Amino acid sequence: MLRKKSPFEQQISEEVSPAAIAAFQKRGVSDLELRLEGKTLVGAFAGGKKQFSVLFAEGSLNGRKFFRCTTEGSPASTIESFMIDERRVDVNLFVFYLVQRLYAQQWY
Repeated sequence: MLRKKSPFEQQISEEVSPAAIAAFQKRGVSDLELRLEGKTLVGAFAGGKKQFSVLFAEGSLNGRKFFRCTTEGSPASTIESFMIDERRVDVNLFVFYLVQRLYAQQWY
């Protein structure tokens, strides 16, 4: 029997993932893959060599979020707070912060 998606899962799959893929394509990243594993959005690009994840602690864009990243199979970075000062987060703001965070890694 198929399980119905939660509103959070639906928002990630129908809004966040397409918006993030489009934003990265505008910056030359054509192979971004995103998947939701529980409350964690996992992404990879550059043939899987660059990987990141965002944990949504409360299963909501507006709840606490944590970020980590890794390249070429190295151990993941320390888990760090992500968007800690933002209380009202929408899809566009989340994607903006994600793009900026990975740009800070000089990944694209």
